[in-house]
Amino acid sequence: MSDQLPLSHGRLKTRFTALGPYFREGGSHTERYFFDSLSVCVDANKDPEAREFWGWWFELTPHSDGFEYRYGFGLYDKKGDWVAKPIPRDAQEAVDKTLTHFYAKLCSLVEDELNLVLSPSHALTEPELACSE
Repeated sequence: MSDQLPLSHGRLKTRFTALGPYFREGGSHTERYFFDSLSVCVDANKDPEAREFWGWWFELTPHSDGFEYRYGFGLYDKKGDWVAKPIPRDAQEAVDKTLTHFYAKLCSLVEDELNLVLSPSHALTEPELACSE
């Protein structure tokens, strides 16, 4: 699938890495690119290896004219797994802010620089995101 895109898998990884700290190369391959943000620490008094975070994860799936996306919100637990959970009210603004910042940068890269389409996946359960004009 990704061989139909104008950039190779390696070049896409380089471009996605340049978006900031969101790209997770270990969770990505030619059929799926994975991003996330550990936006708010649940308890900063815990040892670093025991800390959990509120945040989001985001997946891009390549197709012939661009990418489909889906994302979710939840808790990044101490085992290093994302667990879908409602974000507490006191963390919601920070989590939303990092997702909005990331998505604006992603839109600029995919739509403006690469001239590709960024569209919601049929599997998306969260609201569709809009690229800023």
